[in-house]
Amino acid sequence: MTTLLQAQRDAAWGEVARRLAHEIKNPLTPIQLSAERLRHKYLPAMAGQDARLLDRSTHTIIQQVEVMKELVKAFSEYARSPHLNLRLQNLRTVIFEVCELYRNDVSGIRFQLDIDDALPKVVFDAGRIRQLLHNLIKNAREAAADDDGCLITLSCHSIHDSAGDADLVELHIHDNGPGIPDEMIDQVFEPYVTGKLKGSGLGLPIVKKIVEEHGGHIWVENSHHSGACFIIRLPLQGGTQTADSNGRHKHRIET
Repeated sequence: MTTLLQAQRDAAWGEVARRLAHEIKNPLTPIQLSAERLRHKYLPAMAGQDARLLDRSTHTIIQQVEVMKELVKAFSEYARSPHLNLRLQNLRTVIFEVCELYRNDVSGIRFQLDIDDALPKVVFDAGRIRQLLHNLIKNAREAAADDDGCLITLSCHSIHDSAGDADLVELHIHDNGPGIPDEMIDQVFEPYVTGKLKGSGLGLPIVKKIVEEHGGHIWVENSHHSGACFIIRLPLQGGTQTADSNGRHKHRIET
């Protein structure tokens, strides 16, 4: 698939996600409010089997509305246009801050960090990069074997890409799960492709979108031992990536 066709495909999926988010979001609040009103008005006056039935039914409605809200949020994130707050800042600091949030996670998530002390500063949007890290960490946690817990090996170093004659920062996020099935590995960044029973299929496409917004590149490889490794390369100069009419990508640098 050419770059132009891929850009057109991504734009079409973005429009689908935008419309779905709009159509699904509108009825969610009245559904949830109606269920809560039923609980508040009738549950205290009911007893026995009827009370238990109303309790279970309204609880299910409220719970599933929350699930739908998360789905709408994923749709909206995928469909959003990039409005980046690009600044020259320390990527190492952001990585440590995000990992620290999971230190006391009840699922037993553990990190092995190998971050270059002299990592050069990069032009990026801190909020979007935090979102990228959260998505990949969540993905790794869901892939982890239950009996071993989740171990994420995260490394980040600067490299020199001789092919592109550019200085880059390369980030590796390696989990200890079973890896990605061979038949799916070329499709993991496609919208709505997921091997999970519960999932929107938009987590990794959102990650890819964030990387491309920063003029970077992402791919995934299965480890020879176990797990999958997501590899991200970001240019030190940052900037958003757009395609011209011939499908060529251009970088708009913000300083």
